[in-house]
Amino acid sequence: MAYQACFHVRTHCSASADDQWIYDGDQPIARLEHRTIDQPEQNLRYFNSNPRPINLRNLVLAPGGAPLVAGVQLYWVLEHRVLACTELVSVAFDGDGSEELTLTVVSRPINDAVTSRRVMTLTYDDALGSYVYDFACHLDVHSPTMFDTWKQIAFEYCDPWYVNTPAPTVELPGMWRCPYTHFVAEAADGVVQMPFNHMATGTMNPHPMKRDGLFVAGFSPGANPAFEFVGDTGDRTSIGICNWSYDVHFVGHYTPEQLRAPICERFRVRLCPDDTARQLLSQAPPVPPVERFGCTELPLYERDTSFEKALVLNQPSPGETDPWPWSPLHDGAVWCKDHGRSDDFSLKIEKQTPGPCEWRYEWEGEGCFTQRWHPSTGFRVTGYIKTENATGEGACLALHWWHHNHEQNQPYICSPRLTGTNDWTEVEVEIQEPPPGDLADSLAIYFRQDGSGVSWLDDLQVHVL
Repeated sequence: MAYQACFHVRTHCSASADDQWIYDGDQPIARLEHRTIDQPEQNLRYFNSNPRPINLRNLVLAPGGAPLVAGVQLYWVLEHRVLACTELVSVAFDGDGSEELTLTVVSRPINDAVTSRRVMTLTYDDALGSYVYDFACHLDVHSPTMFDTWKQIAFEYCDPWYVNTPAPTVELPGMWRCPYTHFVAEAADGVVQMPFNHMATGTMNPHPMKRDGLFVAGFSPGANPAFEFVGDTGDRTSIGICNWSYDVHFVGHYTPEQLRAPICERFRVRLCPDDTARQLLSQAPPVPPVERFGCTELPLYERDTSFEKALVLNQPSPGETDPWPWSPLHDGAVWCKDHGRSDDFSLKIEKQTPGPCEWRYEWEGEGCFTQRWHPSTGFRVTGYIKTENATGEGACLALHWWHHNHEQNQPYICSPRLTGTNDWTEVEVEIQEPPPGDLADSLAIYFRQDGSGVSWLDDLQVHVL
């Protein structure tokens, strides 16, 4: 017997009565949200420019299933994260208690240059076993001449993100599991793939998309979310992927003449059948080598590490976590694979010039898919450093609070420095109390050498206080 959906809109009781939920029978399947986003998400996802976005959150794609899509933005961004249609004008639901529910959201930017009208039609497709969220993204440009001098006219019409994605960057109590290893997309010139690791996001930038083409996160049996680009929307659409959280940016490209008529882009959110997802991946050519700092693999970050584990930059992150790798910031910083304290691996710095050379990891902390901070949170970092003929200020571990998307203005806190020639020597550095407000969202950890000579770091341990 075919499943019959019955959609309802309910407002959950709260002081502001701003939680409007969509239900199928007694199951909540999506939530309309228009509220101020707290830190660190406001900085990392919205770059502190859209404090009160309009989102459809926690989209369930199958009856009785868990949410798979964490958020779908219901507004346009006309200029890079600045001119956004987040001033809400009206919200309307139609079809309460029926098999087809329509949500219409009208909004505008603060300068009233355009009007955005986002229409979402929700149905159930029995053949797919999936709810289908069909979005029509209307945009009326009131003064198209203001865009005539732009070299490129590219408006972002949606920036969705996923549930449980990425995996946590470190192991922690209650950690979640990311079920996906790849994105696949049907571009106009063929299928492309991207492995889930933060360094590989540049390998996929489909432009344009195939008409009615799919963009799929896989592979989780029966739970592969897909975005389908309807009709000629694919002709105008490019997709970028944020390396921080794998949110995907859907961007429409236009000529000045196209802005003189109403614009409407259409896409759907639904399940992709398992066999379709696997078939798409089989059609995609291999991912080319990915290079960062001249390397195709780098040591991945762990809180207790001897630096033996690699992140191959064109392959999915190994294991249950999804850490960023250590970054060699200057000439002379190399991943050593033939010398260490506890095995044959270590971080090494070797140079014959004065001045600093560093290895860095800047993704340890509240804004980086780990546990939340509290006002007294601190870190203690220990490790073993060996030096040969280290001059100047020598080698050390160093820490400072990091603020993504901003200039760094927090001071370095350094361990004791080693100069001259030293066998493996344990060093320790501790940092306390993150700065208040939104002045930091992670901790940066450095292995640093100031001056000429050779130094190695091994057997690093990071403790949350």
